[in-house]
Amino acid sequence: MSRILATIIAVMLCTPSIATAGAYLGIGIGGSRTESKLADLGLVPVCESTTSGCYQDTQPPPVGVGSDPDFSGSDVSFNFVAGWMFNQNIGIEIGYIDFGTATDDLGLPVSCATFGCSSRQWTSEIERDGWQLFLVGNLPLNESFDLYGKLGVIDWNADYAGYERSELYASGPPLGAQNAAIRTSDDGTDLAAGFGINMHTDSPFSLRADFTYYDMDNTDFVYVLQFMALYHFE
Repeated sequence: MSRILATIIAVMLCTPSIATAGAYLGIGIGGSRTESKLADLGLVPVCESTTSGCYQDTQPPPVGVGSDPDFSGSDVSFNFVAGWMFNQNIGIEIGYIDFGTATDDLGLPVSCATFGCSSRQWTSEIERDGWQLFLVGNLPLNESFDLYGKLGVIDWNADYAGYERSELYASGPPLGAQNAAIRTSDDGTDLAAGFGINMHTDSPFSLRADFTYYDMDNTDFVYVLQFMALYHFE
């Protein structure tokens, strides 16, 4: 394995490429995906009363609602980067990323009072952004395309929110929420890695398709799939 790794590094350092050393700036747009558990995120509904509408009701929960419900949500992401290639194959890159707001809904038991009933759900949201730093390795395929990989860290911040929503479907006065709203925040520094392909043009601009995985605390899976436009300073 070590011989294979050494060979790959030697090829990356010695193979000529259309890419040039120097600085570049980039802007990207794509989609982010977050998967976790509500318990890990601290967003499990908490009853304000003992009425039958609470999530922790003694009655059987709705289909799909378990004792440890999942969270999965997606949103549009934005990314800004600045990089420097030391040579044609090795460089560093720093950037800011906004993951957007991932949202997921959890069905709750129907809540009924004397004059009406409400269909209800628990909405969980994660709003996350961060600063990231990568070591970038570039492997040219031909004069138009390069493969690249990156390994680094992200310093992230996240705001979590959980709240109940209801819709009255029988006549009567509005029914109050049975689960208290939750708002918390968290931050951390974790590993990140990605790979992609870079397409060169006859101008200082290039186009990049990029997949990045983030090993963040309290989550099972966080990734971003995006397209990016880069401007290379000559």
